[in-house]
Amino acid sequence: MKNWLKALLSETLLSIWWTLSALSTLSTFFSRSWSGKPRIVSAISAVLGFAVANFRVFQKQQARISALTQAVASHETRACQLIITPDNGSRYILTPVGAPHGDFNGGYLEFHLMIENTGRRNSTVNSYQVEIVELQQTFPNLPPVEGRNGIPGRHVQQGVQPERILSTTGNIRIEAESATHHGTLLFFVPGINLEQFMNAGLRMQGHDRKFGMLRCRLT
Repeated sequence: MKNWLKALLSETLLSIWWTLSALSTLSTFFSRSWSGKPRIVSAISAVLGFAVANFRVFQKQQARISALTQAVASHETRACQLIITPDNGSRYILTPVGAPHGDFNGGYLEFHLMIENTGRRNSTVNSYQVEIVELQQTFPNLPPVEGRNGIPGRHVQQGVQPERILSTTGNIRIEAESATHHGTLLFFVPGINLEQFMNAGLRMQGHDRKFGMLRCRLT
């Protein structure tokens, strides 16, 4: 508002001066009846000058708004846009405490997926969050686990393929309008245990006492 008033005042003074000069010239050479009426000439100059000033300030503001709109649109078109495409094979591995098939403290979540960047700007992913729907828990800022060849589970040692991990030192770099290969992301979720699973209505099934499917969301 302050800038607008300042611009309006500046334009008004300039417009009044130009209008007054024009009317003075007009009254001197073309309409001599006005030459003896300085108040009328001044009043007309002020009114016309103020009107012209408002119009010119409006034009400048419109031009500035248009430029800002184009700048924002250009930024949006160059923004990255990531799409996660899940693959078959995702799993969770619970880390045992004590005897096999019993209690556990924490677990590994292995996501099989591809990440596509449909935007026009390169993207580096370095922050990960996982939600376990059945437990109604969200685990933010999970670092990817890299370089593991195997993970001890509640039943057997589970093999892992470190060469398929998409992240490198916790980061995934995706060029504009491209995608990663089909690979995996592995995370360790601490603190989840048998009591939480039982309270969530999850039950062990079969003679090997395995739990069923978990719904997990990676963002």
